[in-house]
Parts: sequence; C-alpha cells; structure tokens
Amino acid sequence: MKTQIFTFLFSVLLGASVSSQILISKTGGSPNVNALLDIKDSSRGLILTKTNTIGNFPLYNAAVEDHFDDLPSLEGALLYNKEDKQYYKYDGTIWIPALQLGGFYNPFEARTKANGAKNWTCVSLLGINTCDLTQLFGSNNRQTIPLSNLTNRSQLLVNNLNTQVGTDYIVIPAAGLYHVSGVVGFSGTSLLGFGQDVSYWVNLDVSYDNGTSWSTLAFKETSQSGGIFIDLGQSGNKSASVSSTVTLPANSRIRLAAAVSTSSLISTYSNSTDHTDTFINVQRIR
Repeated sequence: MKTQIFTFLFSVLLGASVSSQILISKTGGSPNVNALLDIKDSSRGLILTKTNTIGNFPLYNAAVEDHFDDLPSLEGALLYNKEDKQYYKYDGTIWIPALQLGGFYNPFEARTKANGAKNWTCVSLLGINTCDLTQLFGSNNRQTIPLSNLTNRSQLLVNNLNTQVGTDYIVIPAAGLYHVSGVVGFSGTSLLGFGQDVSYWVNLDVSYDNGTSWSTLAFKETSQSGGIFIDLGQSGNKSASVSSTVTLPANSRIRLAAAVSTSSLISTYSNSTDHTDTFINVQRIR
C-alpha cells in the first residue's frame, strides 16, 4: 500500500500521468474497476480542501452578480466552506452549495425577465377611479407583462428547461409537475390618497389551447398603506409575487400579468424591467 501511495504522490508532484488505477487501503484488495482512485477504510474519512469564507473561493469576483467568474474546465471541483459548514461544487459557472434547494441552479428550470414596461395612469372622477378593479364597469386594468428570451447566467437568467419564450408567455416543453412563480416590481406615485391603500395584483395565467383562451392559475394582492402622498421612487422597490405548484401538460403556456388598484385622486405606475424586480420562474419538480 505504501508503494502505491508513494507512486501516486510522486506522479502528482512531478505532473506525470498515472496510467494505472490507485488503491489506498488498510486491508488490501483491488481497486474498483470503474475508479481511478479507490480509498477503502471503514473507520476513517477523506478530508478535502477547506476555506474559511466564500470570498476565498477560486474565481470569486464581487463585481459580477452571481459572485463568480466562469471557467468550464473547472466543472466538478469540490470545496468545503467552513463558514456555512457545507460542501460546494463548481458547475462551470458558479459554486453551488450542497444544501441548495432549487434556486437558480436547478437543471430543470427557466427564469426570464420582463422585456418592457406596462404603465398604469389612474384618475379619480366622482368617486370612481380608473385603476380600481371593482368599480370600472366590472372590468379591470390587468396587463400582461412582456417577456424577454435573454439568457445571462451572471444575471441569474437561465433556460435550462429549453422552453420557448414568446412575446409574453412561456411554453411548457414536457408534461410534469411544476412550481411556477412570478414577481412584479412597481415604481410610481400616488397623490391625495387620503389614507387609502394601494393594491398591486399579480396573476399567473395558463392556456391549454396555444393561447386561444386563458384562465387564472394563481393570483395575489399585495397592499401598501397609503397617506396623502405615496412615492415609490423609480427603482421598482415595491413588489408583489405569486406562485403555484401544478401539474401541466406539454405545450401549455404560462404568462405573467399585473394590475393596480388605488382610490387616490391621481397616480401613475409602471412595472420595473430589471431582472431582480420583475421575472417569471418555472421549475420542473418531476
């Protein structure tokens, strides 16, 4: 065994290739036929390289949004992070924690951002506001959010599901159980609300007939307490989100829609187009 260990270490130090299989074992035996290096011990483990913080990881770059540069040749590398007590693996673009549950690294996931802004200009007249969902002759101001087919890993925009992205919808490629979520960031201003809330509505719609008809998959209202004057600024710093776990057939379509409800005298809003504020995410569970 000592000879085998010495041969292995000597080859590594000299940069030479090891053409035979390596077995490290207290009890002897032969290496597994499918292993280049086979370590056998019933009472001791293997210690891999460790780091104290994520900032010490190879390819760490605080200037990019996912914090790591891309290096496909490093794919498969392992490193233990003492800061959060877990192993990380490198997938060619980012170090992924072993305890990661979904997120943006799921191989069966598509996440896309808004491709443009929709605007809501609301005016109150004789107690009826044009952005009030319940008073405008039974209709509402819901608008479908246009979607981008841009994929940019550094901005967490991926299409690992190989979905088709239309102007304002995502096509589900295969039947299965999916978790679908949508977020819309809003910016804008309301004037003279006199203490009334402003409500932001987000809908996930589904179509089973190539977009001929649509039905609501899930929706949610997020309210903001109002005063005489509400200013959201221009950064989409008020958001509303919705999600659903549902079984979908192949070729069904998912779209993201939003609406605003307010009783203020005058207001104007728009959805943010930043990928961190407005996006739709589709994750296949099975």
